[in-house]
Formats: sequence, C-alpha cells, structure tokens
Amino acid sequence: MPRPRYPEGSLLAAVLGEGAPPEVRRAARRLRAEGAPAVAVDGEIAGLAGGLAGSEVSRSPAVLDALPPLFWIEAGRGDGGIAGWIVERRGRGLSARGFAIGAGAEAVPEAGEAVTVAFGAVAEEGEAVRAVRGLVAAVGLPGVLAQMGESSPVALTPADPGAGEAGALRGVRLSVATSPEAVAG
Repeated sequence: MPRPRYPEGSLLAAVLGEGAPPEVRRAARRLRAEGAPAVAVDGEIAGLAGGLAGSEVSRSPAVLDALPPLFWIEAGRGDGGIAGWIVERRGRGLSARGFAIGAGAEAVPEAGEAVTVAFGAVAEEGEAVRAVRGLVAAVGLPGVLAQMGESSPVALTPADPGAGEAGALRGVRLSVATSPEAVAG
C-alpha cells in the first residue's frame, strides 16, 4: 500500500521555504536539524481535537509522555488558511510557538502566538492554548490508548512529501493524523 502524501501547500513547507520571513524560517529549521517529526492533522481529526481540548484525557500526563520532545503539528483553519506550531516538551508541560498562513498562492507565513500547555489540574485557558491542547491530545491518543490495549479513533501514518515540496521538507519525518477508516480505505 502506498504511503499517503503530506498535504500539498502545507504550512510547514511554507515556513521552511525561501519565501518565509527570515525569523520564521530560522525557527522552523530547528525541526529539520533535529530530525523532528511533523504531523498534518486532517479535518476530521481536527474536529475531534476541538472536543478533546476540554476533556480530562487532554490534561493527562500520559498524553505528554506519548509525545516526542520536539515536533511540528498543523491543521487547516475555517478560513481556508493553516495554523501550525513548533511544540517542545518543557518540564511537565509543552511550549508551543504558533505560525499561520492565509489561503492563496501569494500568502506568506507569519509568526503567531507562543503558548504554554500545562498538564494535570489547570485553570481556565485561552483559545490558542485550547487549540494546541486538543491537537496534541489527538496526536498523543494512539500512544495512550495502545498502552491500555484500546484502539484509537486517530491513526498516525508516515507520509511522503508532494513532489513540489520534497526539497523544503527534506530531513523532516512526515506523518498525517487521520481516522483509521481513511487509512484502510
């Protein structure tokens, strides 16, 4: 079975590309230098992530333990653009630096908000923290549920870059987060 393709027009390719502002490109190059994984979350799983953000499981230290020390995560936005984050484990939480790009061929990636995601008991959180929390919970869910012998509603599948982005994405371990049914079908 052929591997899926990392989405064409990805934010990751844009932040690593020559058209990105230097400060954005510099921050993203660390991913390549450290061979960090990158996950593109499809629309179905992004919807699931929205629900997971407020759940008890999303605050579980088991989710944190299931995540790599440094990784990239991106998902489409409702306006046709893409939001993404460089996520790094920091003690008992995560530090995430946000990036975004609008829809259209002329769009340029921009640095966004940096947030901290705590695990365990936490107070009320802002929208950006909830977005990151939900996405990382969705990505960590397969590892957490596998430890319990349960199946996951999220499948993380290694992916290949599209032909037009292979150079920009060289050195980054790509995967897509989708439903197990999408992988099987």
